[in-house]
Amino acid sequence: MTSQTYDAIVVGAGPGGAASAILLARQGLNVLAIDRKPDEDTYKKVCTTFIQRSALPVIEKLGLKEKLDAAGAIQNACEIWTEYGWIKDEGAGDPSTAHGYSVRRKVMDPLLLELMQAEPTLTLELGATLTELHADETGTFCGLTYATKDGPQTAHARQIVLADGRGSPGAKLAGVPTKMRENNRFVYYSYYENMPLKTGKTAQFWQTGRDMGFAYPFDGDLTMLCAFVCEEDFPEWKADRRTALESFFKDLPNAPDQSTATPASEIRGMRKLHDYWRPATYQGLALVGDACMSCDPMSGVGCGFAMQAADWMAERVGPALVSGKGHAEALNAYAKQHKSMLAGHEYFIRDASSGREANLLEKLISRAAVRDAVVAHRVHLFVGRVIKWQEFLSPGTLGRILLANLRGAPRTAPELTHVRG
Repeated sequence: MTSQTYDAIVVGAGPGGAASAILLARQGLNVLAIDRKPDEDTYKKVCTTFIQRSALPVIEKLGLKEKLDAAGAIQNACEIWTEYGWIKDEGAGDPSTAHGYSVRRKVMDPLLLELMQAEPTLTLELGATLTELHADETGTFCGLTYATKDGPQTAHARQIVLADGRGSPGAKLAGVPTKMRENNRFVYYSYYENMPLKTGKTAQFWQTGRDMGFAYPFDGDLTMLCAFVCEEDFPEWKADRRTALESFFKDLPNAPDQSTATPASEIRGMRKLHDYWRPATYQGLALVGDACMSCDPMSGVGCGFAMQAADWMAERVGPALVSGKGHAEALNAYAKQHKSMLAGHEYFIRDASSGREANLLEKLISRAAVRDAVVAHRVHLFVGRVIKWQEFLSPGTLGRILLANLRGAPRTAPELTHVRG
């Protein structure tokens, strides 16, 4: 068994792990990244990959934006339908969060690996499965053992980052406290050819009672149909999931024309969507992405939140590793920032995943957003995770929501802009 020493070790090479490793390596740190996928052609298949616009700054920082654009990824936007009508964003937003991306993992994952391999101080080990974590006498994790085709390998580092997904084998090995939260919906989706959206390259979301439907344009001129459906309806889907999926969309307003469409993939999805929460730091570990907080996929935050958390972690922890000072304080700062930025979003996403009916406030917001472009714009900013709930439900916005419900309001809002604070 061989042993190597690094400044940082990242477990996982998905969006969060890749971003963590790249951003630490660019600070001159010697980084090892391990991932159990056997080769560069392996990618995560069950992922709807609607990356929210809040992640655009870190996508640009990584140098990923140019690669996504060249690969045909869709710069996404959406229209949202509820029983009150369509909620469209007519506001001119901050260019730094102007759009997110819709892109298959088959396209994005190899691009992330390319970026990792371009970093001279980053060592990428594929086909490497974490088997042990090692702690020092204080209980701080400082090393690990992983299995490869050449046998077990051991490595040590001042910082270990767990970015190994919602199941997080690393978190289990370390005994990281984990809260499981039940999700009362299942999800199925498929890609189709020859199914253009009536909105062009703008995605469509439908809230139909307690269920949600999504139609996304994707790279390769593909369209995805995706449905999140309450658990009690599963028996109706079990026998023929494709027929159930396609039927879900047939009577929705402005739904895509399926008459000439042909399936371009098998039906994919998840029967059980239980979500997990873990602390962002634990005994010297930093947790990133789904390893820390796995939210309902319906919210479309998995890849984006993972890359954003990686950025926060690298900005806080990287300089401490470079200087050799303030490492513990840097980890604490990362944990606080993670909670400040994402805890509110996680609460609302978790609450919605129960499959409950819309409450009174949500109905008032939906009705107002159809009537008032300012409210609609702020709905889109919140759904895109650009603003926190406190910014969304500000006194001014609440006033407009009430006013629009009482007497209506103009649909247009000239020169409407949002500048990030």
